[in-house]
Amino acid sequence: MPSHPFGYVVPVQISNPDKILFPSMGLTKTDLVGHYRRFGERMMPFVAGSPLTLERYPNGIDSKGFRQKNASDHFPDYIGRVEIPKRDDGVTVYPIVDSTEGLAYLANQGTITFHPWTSRLPDLDRPDFLVLDLDPTEGDIEGVRRVATTTHAVLEEFGLESMLATSGSKGFHIWVPILADQTFDRIGTVARALAGLIAARDEHATTEFLKDDRAGRVFVDWLRNAPGSSIASPWSVRAKPGAPVVTPTPWTMLDTAEPDQWSITDVDTAPAVEMPAHQSLDPDPIIEAAADGGVDLETSFDRFGRKR
Repeated sequence: MPSHPFGYVVPVQISNPDKILFPSMGLTKTDLVGHYRRFGERMMPFVAGSPLTLERYPNGIDSKGFRQKNASDHFPDYIGRVEIPKRDDGVTVYPIVDSTEGLAYLANQGTITFHPWTSRLPDLDRPDFLVLDLDPTEGDIEGVRRVATTTHAVLEEFGLESMLATSGSKGFHIWVPILADQTFDRIGTVARALAGLIAARDEHATTEFLKDDRAGRVFVDWLRNAPGSSIASPWSVRAKPGAPVVTPTPWTMLDTAEPDQWSITDVDTAPAVEMPAHQSLDPDPIIEAAADGGVDLETSFDRFGRKR
């Protein structure tokens, strides 16, 4: 992982340390900052050098929160900035971190969840992860487990190793570490092809974005694989009752894994998972298999996944 030195890092002093952020559990800002200090090094492969969307709840999750893409003027020098042109006009100045204390600082600002891009400096157009987000109908644990199994099998068919993670919400995230040698446009097509193959082979899966069109099936969301899109980082806390944590999970535990299984209070006891090495990905066999299987790779979608 390349270094991205943004400035001298000063240990964070927690302001209002007893402020309650998760009222049902009595968890405080001190608990949140402590979590990111414990897991910051494990998060670095996913967040370092990547534009971040910050999901902030300064007054706790029972109050109104917001997502922040522009770095605040008062952020210190060790929180990096990168200017990304907007689709219409102007720029978004995303915050970037490269240290545990950077995460701790932003947690002290009320950031509950960190949502990185799947690419990072120095080349933000070339992702080093392909990610599939499995989004089931509420409570369909068996369905999403089955689709995760199908996803794992399809990836293995093309020689791709992957990491399973509980989402801390309803489903699972599948992370595929790849060499950063292809553009978002190309990797986005590969992700769409994989999602289509998964849906073609598993009746419990769909690539329909609109919930009304899913008929209770698990949405295989490939849309995270585009510039500007993001996903909750492994080891991030989610802004939900119980303070669930996005947690890497052994594939061998999938049959019993729950999407919100691990919490800030017990994630320290989660089994260790080693992320696969970043690997070469050949798009052509995947795209060809999808085309041969009748997967639609032509219909145009907007950035929200709606058919044009």
